[in-house]
Amino acid sequence: MPTKQLLGRLQALQRCQQSAADSDLTAEEIVTREGILFKDSAEWREAHRDLKSVLADREHIPSAADRKQKRQERGRVKSERKSNPTARQTRVPKLA
Repeated sequence: MPTKQLLGRLQALQRCQQSAADSDLTAEEIVTREGILFKDSAEWREAHRDLKSVLADREHIPSAADRKQKRQERGRVKSERKSNPTARQTRVPKLA
């Protein structure tokens, strides 16, 4: 399954309500619904554990925020080099 779908599944699991006691649903609505509804169920814990183990094996791709932070750090280093004249390298003229 593609990573994007796995992450969508993870978000769906995270949106589940904590327990039936905390839910607005009636007992009849809970019985008629399909799928995992609550985080305190054994099915939710198993699905979450399995999903996390599959995602742990996937290659990490930095998020947009991570990439932005790295770009800004590189920019700071470059601007520090430009503003610090002692850090500049002087060129030695070539002899012909």
